[in-house]
Amino acid sequence: MSLSALIGGSFSSRSVEELQRISARADGTTTHWQEWETLRELSDGRMRDDRQGAETRLQWACLALTACQRKRESGQVPPVKILVDEVNIRAYAVLTFGPRQGDSLRDVQDLCSMVFHEIGKTYEEVINEAEEWRSLPPNRILRLRYVKNLLTPLRPLMEIVLENPLRQRLTEWLSVIPHLP
Repeated sequence: MSLSALIGGSFSSRSVEELQRISARADGTTTHWQEWETLRELSDGRMRDDRQGAETRLQWACLALTACQRKRESGQVPPVKILVDEVNIRAYAVLTFGPRQGDSLRDVQDLCSMVFHEIGKTYEEVINEAEEWRSLPPNRILRLRYVKNLLTPLRPLMEIVLENPLRQRLTEWLSVIPHLP
């Protein structure tokens, strides 16, 4: 059953607990990706609403990640676009609510590793490609743009990343941002 059929009305009038229950029952493969995107946008906005308590905001953050996962399951959206949303949600949660190792939402090491893995190239390969991006075919320029979109939300994490190997690697990767399209 689709998300909208289960809700039977507006997403915005529902509590986070109700939307969590409904999204768990909805079929990710038959629900249109735009419904998951609507839920992600609503959840992301509520996560950032500082008029709510921290615990409620963390629930909204988790629901936003669930919506991303379900959007991925739909198979209708390129995974890298979904990953950009996930990185933004997780980076915000880390900065706002603090890092927590082993937490699927707020583990800084895991978040950075996920981004570095998704880039799929070495720093040197990316910087070399970035130097000549204007002469690249559109699909490679777009890929470099995705790299920039993945790295940019990690910038503020430098304030809290103290672990030296991770800090060095993050510093190196963040230095490529100004060179990307």
